[in-house]
Amino acid sequence: MTNKAVFLDRDGVINKIMYHDQKGVYSAMNVDELLILPKVVEALKVLKKLGYKIIIVSNQPGVAFGYIKEKDLEKINRKLFKSLGVDEIYSCTHHPDFNGQCDCRKPKSGMFLKAIENFNIDVKKSYIVGDNITDVKVDLPFKNKFLIGKRSNELFNLLHEEKIKPEIVKDLYEAALKIQEDN
Repeated sequence: MTNKAVFLDRDGVINKIMYHDQKGVYSAMNVDELLILPKVVEALKVLKKLGYKIIIVSNQPGVAFGYIKEKDLEKINRKLFKSLGVDEIYSCTHHPDFNGQCDCRKPKSGMFLKAIENFNIDVKKSYIVGDNITDVKVDLPFKNKFLIGKRSNELFNLLHEEKIKPEIVKDLYEAALKIQEDN
């Protein structure tokens, strides 16, 4: 029997992206900085009730940059498992310049393929939700792809250039409700 899944990016989908005047935009570097976004818990309950595996796939180059220690990333992941009940978390910790030598950094499909094999997932019955084009650009035949963002001509032009057609939603909860309608 195959399973169905919803693949989620982490930063900007599940938790708040951090900002600091000197550091700029960055991912949570420790458990204290991990702030779960509104309605995420409710969204995950909707998806779990529909029988979906919840799998986080996240580029976390902060480890390669030295901004976050691997042990702190593991603590953040443990907190997500415990507080949100996700089924699995896959993280690519490679430096973006290492991209040519790894198969896991999104938009490459390595993390997805590992999850598909480990959980016997039918991709055609599964979804992906991200907040960045690289999250949804992965070349696998998902039932649908959702991109969290504000609808704008700039976004639509970028999606047209990238030749991808995700459905634009305001947050994970809206994506969950659309998945619910689709079932």
